[in-house]
Amino acid sequence: MPRTAAHRLPALPSDLPEAWHGAATWTTTGEGQQSWRVRPEHLAQIMSADMEERSRVPNGVRLEVDTDASALEITLTSAPAPEDPVPCADIVVDGALARTVGIDGRTSARIELPGTPVRVELWLPHSVPTSVAEVVFDGAAQLTPAAPRGLRWAVYGSSITQCNQAASPTGTWPALVAAENSWELTALGMSGQCHLDPPLAETIGEARPDLVTVCLGANVYGAGTFTARSLPPTVIGFLTHVRRLVDAPIVVMSPTAAGAHREEQPNAAGLDQRDVREIIHRCVRSLQQHDRMLTLIDGTEIVSTDELDLLGDLLHPTAEGYRVMAKRLAPQLAEAARGRPPRTERLPARAGRTT
Repeated sequence: MPRTAAHRLPALPSDLPEAWHGAATWTTTGEGQQSWRVRPEHLAQIMSADMEERSRVPNGVRLEVDTDASALEITLTSAPAPEDPVPCADIVVDGALARTVGIDGRTSARIELPGTPVRVELWLPHSVPTSVAEVVFDGAAQLTPAAPRGLRWAVYGSSITQCNQAASPTGTWPALVAAENSWELTALGMSGQCHLDPPLAETIGEARPDLVTVCLGANVYGAGTFTARSLPPTVIGFLTHVRRLVDAPIVVMSPTAAGAHREEQPNAAGLDQRDVREIIHRCVRSLQQHDRMLTLIDGTEIVSTDELDLLGDLLHPTAEGYRVMAKRLAPQLAEAARGRPPRTERLPARAGRTT
């Protein structure tokens, strides 16, 4: 990128699109540039206002650059947080968390940087919709998209995958696993909205992943989405749809343990969470007969019924619970991806639109 006279180099998604990761597309509004984790045309097929809102949450959306700038200046606007913790952005320098910035409505901040060549990542808030109005690297002679880390990993799931209770965006279990394994993350945790919508299979496919993880069951139980009759063909149909779109290993994780109010209490569809888990297991085992790149993880081996202290509300892990999940999942997912060569080319940049 050519140097400006003042050495202040902009890095909005429209300025440096190849350096932004985790969004399916961007649009421009009066408050700045808005990321979408699901493309609007796919959302139109789902027809859910809740799903649209979750798609605008920039969970896992981040900027990754190599730069010698002396400071980073940002202006972000977040929606009100429905619960603690306060929305925040993380700045990571050469793999280490350098600063966490709370985002309360429209917030501007200046973050000092080393002024020598380093890799800088800006992780947007993981729990609420957020627009990006300004990203400027001050005192920079160099500003280029960082080289890809390794495997491209797409993970789809519920609030237990979105991880609203994590202390900051780099503290979600998908972000922690991606950091541990040096993977490029596409995070599709959708609080309350993991209902096996076919357009989400398309979203996963468009990420061109080298590894896919699908965390199923928590929202299916909570909303009573499917019965014992309708859940098996829906699970099999969704996974078959993903398989048609990707030639990568697919790991399916059933629900982590929860309190007795879910494990033992039938929902509106007549299934308790143990029933949902067993159906998912049967579906995956059936598909494994002809798909050698399909792996099953029993969620109760990641958080068990003996570890309910890791769950703040007997369902959602605490910040520590997400760290435990990441520690247990990182090696299992790495094993599933073993032998998969990382792609070195970048995904094509997607231009934003004005709305």
